Amino acid sequence: MKLTFLGTGTSYGVPFVGCDCAVCTSQNPRNKRLRASVFVETSSTRILIDTTPDLRQQLLRENIRDFSAVLWTHWHNDHIIGLDDLRPISDRVGYLQGFADKTTAENLRRTFAYALQEDRENGGLPRIKLRVATPLETFWVGDIAVTPIPILHGKTLIYAYRLEADNQVLVYATDCSKLPDASRDAIRNADILVLDALRYKPHPTHFSVGEALREIENLQPRRAFLTHIAHDLDCDVDNAKLPQNVELAYDGLRIEIEPRNHTENTESSTR
Repeated sequence: MKLTFLGTGTSYGVPFVGCDCAVCTSQNPRNKRLRASVFVETSSTRILIDTTPDLRQQLLRENIRDFSAVLWTHWHNDHIIGLDDLRPISDRVGYLQGFADKTTAENLRRTFAYALQEDRENGGLPRIKLRVATPLETFWVGDIAVTPIPILHGKTLIYAYRLEADNQVLVYATDCSKLPDASRDAIRNADILVLDALRYKPHPTHFSVGEALREIENLQPRRAFLTHIAHDLDCDVDNAKLPQNVELAYDGLRIEIEPRNHTENTESSTR
């Protein structure tokens, strides 16, 4: 199973508009962060998680031409509003499968009603067969087993996702401020855990770096990557402060998850 970080930034993106801080003016490309999204693939299945405002740019940069399904973590604008950029994918492959929690599905149907009518065969539209995914109930997309995991984003219950194929487990948990006890077993001991870590200072709806590191220590993934990062963190400076099995993700980072008796191959790794 392969993981590509399409975007690793907060809803503002990085650089922030009008900001002259050291990170926003940095020439390091790893400090340029589009809105948070990832792409997961096996030899036969390709899944996009979230449709950000930067989706077109992300798909072009990674030369992603097709996939079968979209998973949405929640309904906030920075995670759904790029849905219309799925049009060329639908033109190429037809209807895409879509999965979300009930509230997100309702918001998607209101905002993108034209894309979610399943009787349309003409081109020029993003065509999606949207389904409501049940918490902790596994479904299959190709050869990937997908389990929606309830997590808290402030007071809002949203989804993380556990993806498993060939005994390799990836958990993607962006926009998280608390993990319900009932969700922990589905997250624990993952091969790769991607976890929200907005900044060092506490925030009401996101993990801080310290909070994320405490969760990682408890959940014991083989490796962990921090995402949904604001302009408070410098990829080189702050990455060096993290534990050996934890890294700041960056846009374009690609990871190939190998079986447990191998070491995963990380292209252009910071370590």
